[in-house]
Amino acid sequence: MIRTIAGCFLCLLIAAGCSTKDKGENINQGRLEYRITYETDSAHRKLVDLLPHRMKLIFNQDSAVNIMEGFMGMYKLNSITYFRPKKCITLLRVPKYSFLYTGKKGEPMCCFDPLDNMIVQRTDETKEILGFHCRKADISFPDSDYTYSVYYTNDFNIKNPNSTNPYKKIEGVLMEFELNMYYFRLHFSADKFLPVTKNDMNFSIPKNYKELSRDQMCRLLGRYLE
Repeated sequence: MIRTIAGCFLCLLIAAGCSTKDKGENINQGRLEYRITYETDSAHRKLVDLLPHRMKLIFNQDSAVNIMEGFMGMYKLNSITYFRPKKCITLLRVPKYSFLYTGKKGEPMCCFDPLDNMIVQRTDETKEILGFHCRKADISFPDSDYTYSVYYTNDFNIKNPNSTNPYKKIEGVLMEFELNMYYFRLHFSADKFLPVTKNDMNFSIPKNYKELSRDQMCRLLGRYLE
């Protein structure tokens, strides 16, 4: 009896180890969900409750879409990235209107600070997030004393996952990171992963969206954050 229980326990350990390995090697599509927290100045602190506090990232090997909703569902900001051509399309939907900006090849996604002077210092530190092996990188800037850390994973079979966001120097899917948008510093922490099917993924451009320039899109979104 004892040998049987021990044998079963050993089999469970082996199975768990195999499933973790397979998880990293075979996943090339899915949905990551992130918790968003904010830092801002006192003048804009009252807006934080109305801003998005969740982000969904739905991806496959070719494309990804970031979905953020805010102001009690009054607006939706989506960014569709196509990894191979390294292009991003930004979609903004507000009451009664829908707008679109098509980025140029290699151009960072609209409405977030590009963080052009970012210095990435990779470390040997790691931790597990949602069962994925994540590496730590320290971020700094030559003209600022502000520093922070990000975590990313190479467990997903995706190339150029950050080709249109400020972390293009990092080859890995971001699990914990920061972005700046207007007066706000956004902290993203992955807290859920779900498998998806092809029916769950839609990276096509919706119809009836009005095309804007990058400046027009940024100004329009900024009006909702004043």
